Amino acid sequence: MDKFPKNLKEAVIASVPNAMVMVCAMVALNLWIYGALTLSHFAVVAPLMFAVAFSFDFFIVGPFVMKIVRKYDIVRAMPFIRVAIMAGVLTFVAPILESGTVVTAHQYITAAPRNYLAALMLQIFVALPAGLAVLGAARRVMIK
Repeated sequence: MDKFPKNLKEAVIASVPNAMVMVCAMVALNLWIYGALTLSHFAVVAPLMFAVAFSFDFFIVGPFVMKIVRKYDIVRAMPFIRVAIMAGVLTFVAPILESGTVVTAHQYITAAPRNYLAALMLQIFVALPAGLAVLGAARRVMIK
């Protein structure tokens, strides 16, 4: 049985835990780096960031990346492309949602590579396996 989602229902089942892991870890990391990590701030920011990141990834980035991957037959590059787009956009958007501030070009140039590397490692080693594990468990439940 293929471990990746085969339809829209399975895509949602795999994407929710993946996005939860990514958003929680990246919000915590960035709030910590900027000295603003408190439980109350995290509790306010994380749900908003989850809604934005999940929607952006599921409805825009995911389909776009799949078209590129299929057109050029570069399936192995999918996580790199997807994380690059997500990290690039959210490095700009997150500070606006978190604190209402717009990053300067210098701040963006400093934060984007760090966020890309952190998000890529998180995606490859934690978030994607978590999403696929939940999908696998859901498939076993649906089969019974």
